[in-house]
Amino acid sequence: MKAIPKALKIIIIAAIWIAIWEVIYLIVGKELIVPSPFHVFVRIFTLAGTAVFWGNIGTSLLRILIGYLLAVILGALVGTVTAKVAFLDSFLSPAAKVIRATPVASFIILLFVFAARNHIPVITVFLMVLPVVWANVYEGIKNTDPKLLEMAKVFDLKKGTIFKRIYIPQILPFFTAAVKTGIGLAWKAGIAAEVIVNPKYGIGTALHDSKVYIETCDLFAWTVVVVIISIILERILVRLIEKAGGEKKRA
Repeated sequence: MKAIPKALKIIIIAAIWIAIWEVIYLIVGKELIVPSPFHVFVRIFTLAGTAVFWGNIGTSLLRILIGYLLAVILGALVGTVTAKVAFLDSFLSPAAKVIRATPVASFIILLFVFAARNHIPVITVFLMVLPVVWANVYEGIKNTDPKLLEMAKVFDLKKGTIFKRIYIPQILPFFTAAVKTGIGLAWKAGIAAEVIVNPKYGIGTALHDSKVYIETCDLFAWTVVVVIISIILERILVRLIEKAGGEKKRA
């Protein structure tokens, strides 16, 4: 028996979960509590025909990607520096521990004092992703094979060559894991920040308004949209990393 194609497998699994959702809807019997999958998907297509829908998605994506990219860049730099300078590692590690230990909601509420509503999701995403990238890059450098570094010394390789040929291949698996984890974390933290601070535009604002006006169908519709976009973002990111990794190997 031939294996089921991946695309067909995904469709079957999705259909099963939608069927379970339909059963729950029939059992509850109240659209206000659990709307039917059919009505939710119809509502998604209705919303998709409006400019506000795409404006909310675009605004959220922009905020989250800015915070995410800043965190990835700075996290990689800080992870590299702290792995090489012991004093900076000791000095900055308490800050990383505090950031990791503090709940997202606490950060969002505290940021109300210091930042504008539109900037809070960006800062929240940045703070959530930074420690993840920082820690993984740090571990990647610390786990670099010492024999390779010893060989580099014997052959008197330049620092640039050592970084390119030894450190980057060793760090790449750790960095890949960090950015994959980070994109999901960024998306959830960014939307949560929007729900709490309620800026003028954004998916979180749409979710907040759905809750306030008890539009359960809209609430489910936007939640489905959030999940779909999160999956798409992760797939795109993984493809980009795999492509970059393949080019590195060929080089």
